[in-house]
Amino acid sequence: MKLVQKETEDLELDMSPMIDMVFLLLIFFIVASQVIDEKPKVDIPMAAYGKVPEDTTGRLMISVTKDEKYFIGSDPEPKDIDQIKETIGQWIESDPELRILIRADGDVKYKVNEEITLACAEVGAQDLIYSVFEE
Repeated sequence: MKLVQKETEDLELDMSPMIDMVFLLLIFFIVASQVIDEKPKVDIPMAAYGKVPEDTTGRLMISVTKDEKYFIGSDPEPKDIDQIKETIGQWIESDPELRILIRADGDVKYKVNEEITLACAEVGAQDLIYSVFEE
């Protein structure tokens, strides 16, 4: 007895739902990963012997603007020197090896930079670097 094979139609997979899903996931990840890290405007000075640090990750950033306003991290609210000390002190309690990056405008007076350095020293921060551009 001879068996008759049925003709099989080529199966086609509808790709439209998969393409839609890929685009939706793409849009989701683009929107979800959008991090706005706005730093205060600071005109970083040039230094003849300035060196770019090899590792600036994990540093608490303190910015000082021309008009002598202090900012911590990307917080848009200016702080006074006592609030700076308090914040650094809290960070030091959680991480005694805290490293600090100070971004001071080139037009800031030395006494302001000295205040920041002394404030860091008073609460126990020891690893400080100032941000400069290499000449």
